[in-house]
Amino acid sequence: MSASMTDTDTTLERAKSQLLDRAAEASGDATEDKTLRAFLARYFRHVAAEDLVGRSPEDVRQIALTHRDLAANRPQGTATVRVSTPGGEDDRSMSPHSVVEVVCDDMPFLVDSVTAELSRHDRAIHLVIHPQLVVRRDVTGRLIEVCDAGSEEEAGPPEPGDTCLAESWMHIEIDRETDDAARKALAGDL
Repeated sequence: MSASMTDTDTTLERAKSQLLDRAAEASGDATEDKTLRAFLARYFRHVAAEDLVGRSPEDVRQIALTHRDLAANRPQGTATVRVSTPGGEDDRSMSPHSVVEVVCDDMPFLVDSVTAELSRHDRAIHLVIHPQLVVRRDVTGRLIEVCDAGSEEEAGPPEPGDTCLAESWMHIEIDRETDDAARKALAGDL
């Protein structure tokens, strides 16, 4: 590997880190910013820097927080799926893509299954963000926290009635779809 490739990789990773810092600086509350920064780091951990650095801090923050909102209530053993097209009058993002978001229990071949279904629907895939997160939920499936731990054991013991789970969250950007019926059909098939 040449020195210039290493320098480029380091520069991109530094730019990604700075972008996540700016995305977390939303509230002006240092404690909240630190918590948000930890969540953003876990959420975007495996995303290539070059896939993020051209985006605004607001866009990066909204991707993660919108996905967390989708995950707010999910009984164990179920999947929550949403297909949306950002850019409506009340939406802050003007993405050229539609977004498929999935939250489900972590298991093998999830990304393969979802991308195969998107291919069956002739949807081009532009970006895949696939964090595997350890979360704490109450018995009803309400999200209590996204743990900063890398495994269920590191998350610590749950409170009485809470459950620590490894979950798979997928954010997949596809060609823009403006037809509500087509988005609902795609979500149903997923």
